[in-house]
Amino acid sequence: MKTILVPTDLSLSTQYALDVAVSLARTYQAELILLHTVLYELIPQAAAEYSPELSVAMAENYQDARKEAEAALRKLIANPRYAGVTIKPKLGSNFDGLIRCINEQPADLIVLASKGASGLMEWLEGSHAELIVRHANCPVLVVKQPISHFQPNHIVCAIDIDEKLKESHSEPFLLTDQGLRHFVYVLTPSDSRQPEGIRQWVADYALAKGISPYTLDIWHDKTVPAGIIKYAEDVNADMIVLYTHGYKGLRHWIEGSVAEDVLNHANQPVLILRA
Repeated sequence: MKTILVPTDLSLSTQYALDVAVSLARTYQAELILLHTVLYELIPQAAAEYSPELSVAMAENYQDARKEAEAALRKLIANPRYAGVTIKPKLGSNFDGLIRCINEQPADLIVLASKGASGLMEWLEGSHAELIVRHANCPVLVVKQPISHFQPNHIVCAIDIDEKLKESHSEPFLLTDQGLRHFVYVLTPSDSRQPEGIRQWVADYALAKGISPYTLDIWHDKTVPAGIIKYAEDVNADMIVLYTHGYKGLRHWIEGSVAEDVLNHANQPVLILRA
């Protein structure tokens, strides 16, 4: 792992993600990119109030916002706790788009802070974390609260019966050595699979991945996301690992995403890997 990207809206929760990213950077001798996208107000040219003077004022406001953002990034980077870690500030704008700005950076891992979304806001807008997870080209680690020293040693991986999971995947840090040996399968009332078949599939998966020893628990719940969250709390997991297909558009709207539901409501850090 050479490069870690930390997107930030410059809110206080940025510290959560940056602390974790710095801890990983120290362990793996990685470089950090701290990315902020600056908002540029867009007014349709057909609007009655549009004028060249207004355009100049908007441009000046944008430049002022960039200067403020640059100062805020420098302040974050200057934290004495981050001494010895290379952190490069990067500014983008909504002209380019958040996802384009993120995917233009050659990152092996994205670390971001999120408070999640719930209720009507979750259904209408979701969260920035959801958007990034859906479109990112690399694994995404979502941090939900302050962590003084990021060193997960009780990781739960929520597994699904999907042959694509047996393929080789890029893992951002040494998950196997840190404990990616504890699996949970959530069995819902609408899932007709038998426990014996689930256990055999996971045994084949572990063999294909070279994982030994491992444990598998089959957890019964009404929905898969609720089951993952409840199970992680029940066993005191300190990180949840999930795979996602990153569906977009109509298919995402119809099927939703287990990964996004979990990252919105879990308290533990959630690492999303693309299947």
